[in-house]
Amino acid sequence: MDILPEIVEVTNEMIDALDENGFFENNPFIERLPLKRKLQNLMQRRWEEFGEYHLSWDEVEGVMQDVVNDTVSKTLEDLVDKGAINMGVSDDGDIVYSANK
Repeated sequence: MDILPEIVEVTNEMIDALDENGFFENNPFIERLPLKRKLQNLMQRRWEEFGEYHLSWDEVEGVMQDVVNDTVSKTLEDLVDKGAINMGVSDDGDIVYSANK
């Protein structure tokens, strides 16, 4: 998907503003590049569908939550693959994790 140059510029400004205010240090599960890419993709889709790319705060929060979910899932997956933690399913059907000793 080709991203409009205006969208690239706006997302760069957004990431720079967040960075300047310590956002990424205070939110370790939100990484700059995945956030920027997800914002760009959503903004581009809005442009293609509605002819405008501005997002509501709820949409921005949703993108941030998606990045957190992806990061946490990837981290847990890596820990399971390395054998650092065990994963299972409880009697209630919940996914449970335990440290591998």
